[in-house]
Amino acid sequence: MAEKKTAEKPDDQQPEKVDDLPEVKAAAEAIRRAEEELQKACQTYQSLRREATAHVRKLRESSVGEVVDGTLQTVRKHPALGIGLAALLGFFLGRLFRR
Repeated sequence: MAEKKTAEKPDDQQPEKVDDLPEVKAAAEAIRRAEEELQKACQTYQSLRREATAHVRKLRESSVGEVVDGTLQTVRKHPALGIGLAALLGFFLGRLFRR
């Protein structure tokens, strides 16, 4: 009679747990890093939202003269930025109202 071959594993080879597979470990690490990045992004978003809200509230409370004075002070502190923004604004207005 023919001997039956069994598909038994030797005692020294235990079946691996799914959690011990390198692919699963890599996926778990990627998920952990993605969660950390999402938390950082949420914190940054909340901070920027608070700052923008404060700026909008301040702008609504100020008059046109105060806005103009603030703009002039900024241009005095950073003249190159003022010239660049004026050129950019002039270009876009020129394109907008071109015949």
